[in-house]
Amino acid sequence: MKSQPLIVQIGVTLICTLITIIAVEAYVPDGLVSYYRFDEDDIAGDTVKDVVGDKDGTIVGQPKAIEGHLGEALEFGGQPECVELPSIFNIGESPASYEAWFLKQPDSRIGWQYLLTNKTDFNDHFFRLGFNQNTGQLRYYTEQANNVRKAWVTDADYADGKWHHVIATREADVAKLYVDGVLVKEEEAMAGDIGGGGTNWYIAQNGNTAEYLIGAVDEVRIYKKALTLEEVEQNFESQGLAVQPTGKLSLIWGQIKALQSYRSLR
Repeated sequence: MKSQPLIVQIGVTLICTLITIIAVEAYVPDGLVSYYRFDEDDIAGDTVKDVVGDKDGTIVGQPKAIEGHLGEALEFGGQPECVELPSIFNIGESPASYEAWFLKQPDSRIGWQYLLTNKTDFNDHFFRLGFNQNTGQLRYYTEQANNVRKAWVTDADYADGKWHHVIATREADVAKLYVDGVLVKEEEAMAGDIGGGGTNWYIAQNGNTAEYLIGAVDEVRIYKKALTLEEVEQNFESQGLAVQPTGKLSLIWGQIKALQSYRSLR
């Protein structure tokens, strides 16, 4: 049996490699509104690029660029360091999901701290995702006007010096919190308006210039839907926006180009 030409073999290998990369690395695109990678290429001055939308953020203070879960991340040292976002979307009574990778050290358990919020006024409707007072327990709550709220914390403490992945969802009166691809908490949420359309959003503070984060954040995504467990698992395993093969793909491309050059000389 005659063997296939080398160019065909390489082409088939390339296609299979690309399919494998896409299958392993793709995040859920459906319902995604904004995505902040915090990579060097996405930061210009004090502007953080929204890589899927038009809601670029503004860096406040001087958080440090460090090695993140994927590429680079921002490490916040408390007040006044945060990222101010424009209004992402008006959540109202609709479902939503908030996602991030975070890293907190054991000695960072100081007061209340927050990862993400759409709040700028205690008398308004909002959500908050952060950490319980003086612990590394995640705290998530939804609130409506005049301090009417549903709030709860995780059992586990995540201030352990390791990167963790969190996704918080709200749909109707059900809130879920997933950590590292696993559902760790499901509790009652406010079913009504939780705002978001008329105020700025914030990464790394409580939305009222207080309770700033001490820790690092990477790969923040905001969705106009409540992600399912399967979608949460997919995002936990994903490798972000960029395809970053381990050298094999570039080698294959090099082989194709070399073969094409050789044939052009014959």
